Amino acid sequence: MANTGFALLTLALASTFCVVQATGQTLRDPQPNPASTFAATTFAGSALTCSDSQKLLIPHPFAERAKLKAKLSNLLRESLYDDAKGIVNIAREKEIRELASKLKKER
Repeated sequence: MANTGFALLTLALASTFCVVQATGQTLRDPQPNPASTFAATTFAGSALTCSDSQKLLIPHPFAERAKLKAKLSNLLRESLYDDAKGIVNIAREKEIRELASKLKKER
């Protein structure tokens, strides 16, 4: 039962990461393809634009936590792919546990 719960949690985190990464890639793309521009225009009512002169400053603790979360989600994604192939990577699983506990302690 615990394995099923862990697998579902891993799948949920990996799918969330993939959606966020795809959205971030779409927003970061300096020259989007016409299809995505059309979709953004019809959804939002106007084309999305961003000026390069604006900078976003993120406090150091938030940035460190975001880096830990990104690393954890990458490890979970890799672990999910390896699980599908039947590969067990003990070192990665240990690192996942350590990162998860570190994030849990920082709350």
